[in-house]
Amino acid sequence: MADRPSTLFDELLALTRTIRSAFELRVQKVNLTFARARLLTTIGHNPGASQTELAAALEIEGPTLKRLLDALESQGLAERRPLAGDARKHAVHLTNTTRIEPLLRFRSEVDAALIDGIDPADLEAVRRVIARMTQNAERLREE
Repeated sequence: MADRPSTLFDELLALTRTIRSAFELRVQKVNLTFARARLLTTIGHNPGASQTELAAALEIEGPTLKRLLDALESQGLAERRPLAGDARKHAVHLTNTTRIEPLLRFRSEVDAALIDGIDPADLEAVRRVIARMTQNAERLREE
C-alpha cells in the first residue's frame, strides 16, 4: 500500500483493534470471546436487567444478544429468569458460580498498560479530549 499520512481516525481504529486483540487473548484463557466477556461484565454490573436493556447497553441487536446469552447459558455462566408481571420477558443473571473478577482484572491490566509512562496531566488532557470527541461523534449519529 502507498504511504499516506495517518489520520486521527486511522490511529483511533488501530488503537481500538490493538486493545480488543489484547483483551481477546486474555479472555480466551477462560474460554470466552470478547463479545461474551463484554456481556458477562454488563450482566454483572446490571443484575436482573432484561435482554432488551442489555442489548441497548451493549449497542447490539436483540438476536445478537440472544445468541451470546444462549452460549453463556450453555457454559453455565448466565441464566434467564422470568420477570414478575410479564411472562414474555426475562431478567438475566449470572449463575451462582460465575465470577467476573478475572474479566475485571483483565480490564484493569489493559487500562494500566495503556497509561503506563503517561504523565498524569497529559492523561487528564487525553480524557477531556476523548470525552469531547465522543460528544462530537454522537452528533454524527444524528446526521
